[in-house]
Amino acid sequence: MMRILLLRIDWATLISALALIGLGILMLQTTSSPEAQGLESRAVQQAALAGIGLVLAISMSQIDYRFLKGLAIPAYIGGLIALCLVLFVGDASLGARRWFDLGLIVIQPSEIMKIAAIVFFAKHLSERRESIRSLRSVLTSLVIALFPVGLILLEPDLGTAVVFLCIWLAMIFVAGARAWHLVLPIGVGLAAFPFGWFFAQDYMRQRFVMFFNPSSDPLGAGYNVLQAQISIGSGGYFGQGVGQGTQSNLEFLRVKDTDFIFAMLGEQLGLVGTLGLVLFFALLITQAIFIALRARDTFGQLLAIGVAAMLFTQSFVNIGMNVGLMPVTGITLPLVSFGKNSLLVTLVGIGFLLSVHTHRTSAPFRQQSVQLVSGALTSVRSRIDPRR
Repeated sequence: MMRILLLRIDWATLISALALIGLGILMLQTTSSPEAQGLESRAVQQAALAGIGLVLAISMSQIDYRFLKGLAIPAYIGGLIALCLVLFVGDASLGARRWFDLGLIVIQPSEIMKIAAIVFFAKHLSERRESIRSLRSVLTSLVIALFPVGLILLEPDLGTAVVFLCIWLAMIFVAGARAWHLVLPIGVGLAAFPFGWFFAQDYMRQRFVMFFNPSSDPLGAGYNVLQAQISIGSGGYFGQGVGQGTQSNLEFLRVKDTDFIFAMLGEQLGLVGTLGLVLFFALLITQAIFIALRARDTFGQLLAIGVAAMLFTQSFVNIGMNVGLMPVTGITLPLVSFGKNSLLVTLVGIGFLLSVHTHRTSAPFRQQSVQLVSGALTSVRSRIDPRR
């Protein structure tokens, strides 16, 4: 039985994840100082954690994902408690309280809460497929989602809060919410933006202004954005070579192992390298959507969609801020950027995908796809038309 399940692993998902991890480790190796040996090297740390995460993901593929239903509520409540505690006893760094520094390990509750939220909303929405078509149910779900979002904004961490909202939006839409019901909270959020501007942290307002004109402060707030664009442009088609980037080697490009690792990759591997990275992300996210289409039940479908939304939002925003299409938010590039919590959480999400795929229904994919696409088109028509 175990051998059969192993043979059913979605290798396209696993190989895409491995390729992205490999590119990240390659870039991190170029940032490590010659003195950094063993676990002092960020590349070695990333490789070790990736190994642990991959073992965890493959192990999860052999376990029926439906056992997560029993953990959904405790995990969500536990995550909210951790988000509250970190505001008071968390480790302060650069004006934010986002981490618990336990010595050997550093825990970031907002990262773990992403996975807890995906599991919780998959359970919550799958059990309310009929009622979710009402505006009241949509607003109730939104209020529940706003609890972690509000706590994360208090840290403050705008980027992660945006990721949470995008995950919720994707999951509730797939669950069956009417499109025009979702327009209301989005419209309210946009209308509230001018008021939020007055309560925003100074660095948030500064980043937003720099998005439109980074050259207005080239040595200050706009420095990182301009250096990232210079790095990508200097890479040309084929790059300057691994470890040969001038901007990154001369330390003009800052936070190159986290926020701006895409710019460093573009400098060293060029347009070919960046397109390859985007291709692997596209394959990974597309596979997540296919897994959702083939899921045996609504809970599995929503799990896969939640992970797909998390991967898409984070990769889109990170790459966007590297090329100047999005404001700088501090969101890392999944599986590529250095980040212990982020890497492990993302690989747990990959484990969810593998489990949903391994325990999918045995019906032919073509038959399932036709039925699901037909049902989706009917659902979209009914959501757009408020008379239905």
